[in-house]
Amino acid sequence: MALAAAACAHTDTAPTVEAPASLAAAESAFAAHSVREDMRAAFIAAFAADGVFVRNTGWEVAPDWLRDRPPPPIVLDWRPQYVEVAAAGDLGLSTGPWKITSRKDPKADPAYGQFVSIWRREGGGPWKVAVDLGIGNPEPSLWPAPLEARQRPAAAASSAGSITDAEARFAQVSRGKDPRAAYEAMGAEDLRFYRDGEPPSASRTRALASPAMAQRWAWTVERSEVSSSNDLGYARGYYTSADQPSRKAGYFMRAWRREAGGWRIVMDVINPAAPA
Repeated sequence: MALAAAACAHTDTAPTVEAPASLAAAESAFAAHSVREDMRAAFIAAFAADGVFVRNTGWEVAPDWLRDRPPPPIVLDWRPQYVEVAAAGDLGLSTGPWKITSRKDPKADPAYGQFVSIWRREGGGPWKVAVDLGIGNPEPSLWPAPLEARQRPAAAASSAGSITDAEARFAQVSRGKDPRAAYEAMGAEDLRFYRDGEPPSASRTRALASPAMAQRWAWTVERSEVSSSNDLGYARGYYTSADQPSRKAGYFMRAWRREAGGWRIVMDVINPAAPA
């Protein structure tokens, strides 16, 4: 009920100048903690009490899942390359490259990819991770790219509806003959479209050229959340294929930004489910 109320609320909050920088700093400190100590300790410290990530069993509350497990024998490092914060400064998107090296065999080839995180903060408190997932890349990508940190000015009230409404429209259009139509109609110009094994794209034009666009999925939203300024939010859940509707094919997160024409997708990322 609280999330639904937040989705309907609108606050003419002036942009908080330090919000994007503070989110980038929180992400960088999170990564430094992981390298300095270990991934497990860093994740437990940085995640919200209800913060989730994807594991073989699906969405898991990260602090609970990690608490009784030993630290993995890896060094996980990353850096924020793009952050975007709501006008109210209470919800943000962060993404950038990650690298994993083995503690047992430091000379082994690293693994590379891109992380995607949704952060939230309450009452001017510290940023905490609400959602985290990502993709793997065969080669390092975006490590030398400069940081882009943005905060949208408070938008005027509109009849764009809720993110739940936007997800329902997206699901309806994507069930058509060409799933690209949904992204073409509802994707922002700077749509980030992340699929495992593909280089990260940061434009709608590049995203529409991805072979993964041809895949037709049925999307089920399990949770959505929106900033108090009602201009940035996300939906997460799972997706299934038409030929196996009872089996979860994977897990998704879509970040949405409210623009003049309504809600637009700014980030679309999926994690395929582990093989049965």
